[in-house]
Amino acid sequence: MFWGIGGLMAELLKARTSPVARRIARTAARLFATRGYDATSVREIVEAAGVAKPTLYYYFGSKDGLAHALLTVPLTELVEELRRIVGTVEDPIACLQQVLAANYATCRDDPDWSRFIYAVTFGPLSTEIAGKFEDCRCDLTSWIEAAIRRLAEAGIVAWDQVDDCSTACRGLLVISTLDHLYQDKPLTADLARRQVDHLLQGFGQPQWRTSRKEDQ
Repeated sequence: MFWGIGGLMAELLKARTSPVARRIARTAARLFATRGYDATSVREIVEAAGVAKPTLYYYFGSKDGLAHALLTVPLTELVEELRRIVGTVEDPIACLQQVLAANYATCRDDPDWSRFIYAVTFGPLSTEIAGKFEDCRCDLTSWIEAAIRRLAEAGIVAWDQVDDCSTACRGLLVISTLDHLYQDKPLTADLARRQVDHLLQGFGQPQWRTSRKEDQ
């Protein structure tokens, strides 16, 4: 059974201070991504991490608790960062650039976790773990859409193009991270800026493109 969010966060605060707990989490993410959640046993996780079963149970309570922590906690932190960006960055173009950059930084900093997320995303939809991931995935998507709506509010993107722009933006994000994880293509520091500039050359309204050229 998955823990309640209060208990999960309390245990995570304990786990964050421990290099052992972080090693368990990284090992589990790698194994879950490679073999699948259902096919990975607690014994395999603890043996690969070099710890005993009680150590895993102390920090995460169970295999389900470990998987829940792997899914929800990093995603919750990323969603909070996206919420901060959308709510505080004044320039709407910089806002979208930073939203993409935050996603890329998470992938770059923890590739094993990112592979696990994609394994859940593209794995069987009927599994309990996939169901638990759905709400977090929707939160990520909603903040990308919120950043694009800010572009529309500023007159940079037409309102009737918001959905298409959002789809294109999410496509760039998915393909760029997959290329990084599975083809070793770097997520460079300027990637988000370049992608947003290129995206808006196609979605930006004519008067905005003209003024943009004059400002450069």
